[in-house]
Amino acid sequence: MIEYVEIRAAATREIIGILDTAKSIIWRVAYYDTGDFEIYAPCNPLTVQMLVAGNYITRPDDNHIGIIEHIDYTFNFNDGRMIIATGRMCKSILDRRIIYRLTGYSVSPTILTGNVETAARSLITDNAINCGFDTNRNIAALVLGAHSGSTKIIVDDQGNAASKQVTYNNLMSYTNDFLREYQIGARVGLNSNLKLEYACYEGVDRSIDNVGGNDPVIFSQQFDNLNSSEYTYSEEKYKNMALIGGEGEGTARFCSVLIPTLTGINRREKFIDASSSSKTYKDDGGTEHTLTDSEYNKHLQAIGAQDLAGVPIQQTFDGEININNSVFKYKTNFNLGDIVTIQDNDINLYINTRLIEIIETQDENGYNINAKYGT
Repeated sequence: MIEYVEIRAAATREIIGILDTAKSIIWRVAYYDTGDFEIYAPCNPLTVQMLVAGNYITRPDDNHIGIIEHIDYTFNFNDGRMIIATGRMCKSILDRRIIYRLTGYSVSPTILTGNVETAARSLITDNAINCGFDTNRNIAALVLGAHSGSTKIIVDDQGNAASKQVTYNNLMSYTNDFLREYQIGARVGLNSNLKLEYACYEGVDRSIDNVGGNDPVIFSQQFDNLNSSEYTYSEEKYKNMALIGGEGEGTARFCSVLIPTLTGINRREKFIDASSSSKTYKDDGGTEHTLTDSEYNKHLQAIGAQDLAGVPIQQTFDGEININNSVFKYKTNFNLGDIVTIQDNDINLYINTRLIEIIETQDENGYNINAKYGT
């Protein structure tokens, strides 16, 4: 239940008011994505004063924080004058930065290697917290939380240690996609010092196949907590190998082939344009380095593997989870990012899948909660 939300000032993030008169509140949190919210409340001097762009929204029972980005004033015969405040969860402040390293008038790529979480945190630090070449890029309110302890490293499609090269990408979109590749989530919460704290985390495996001894969470008709399900299998857009084009033009272009051993009808080719990825880059001291052909090939292969991950065999098991009446309770038995089991007895099929979105709604019809699962 969403009893009320707290409104916090843009400059200090101190509470400036409590809103418990909203006609409806929608609160969507996401494991990989950014999440968003909507508040529909009576328009009066207090709500007009509090619900302004830039102010923050928090809940005492949730560790996510939203930032108001859009305001609508409406009028209708039934509700009268109303105010609608919408926005995204606070990870959206990363949308205000792009990834780049500038030395004089030259931009060099950022090279990511080693631990995935450490690499993501370095992107946040270098582009939004402690930029070495332009302090105007720093967001004073943003800090890093503790390292989650994830041991996942950047690898190629064969599971070998690899590296990635990135320049000009949007900081929020890239880090979201990068972490998704390794099934790691991230959020920006409010810490005890009222700082906006970026932290990565990994959901708990609560599937029936988990080896950690965790109590399994199962949604199925048998337990009366799966209202509907639909299973789909499709190879229509599937690609399994790639030609990656790097720097250069025409016959001088550097190209890499990812998974070249596939043959015949089972080989599904795709071209990936990676021309923005360069063999040369400058380190923090301004010294220029040139990758060997072998090193550059690994960079392109990592780009190709990330791109191919977006065109897999489409196997979906969609449905509506009945969390409201389930014996499994949100934040007690499971949480956002956890892996659970979805089971359909009629087709004798089950999948272990991650909960990637939780949507809570509080309105005149009461409280409702829905979950979205997938990869």
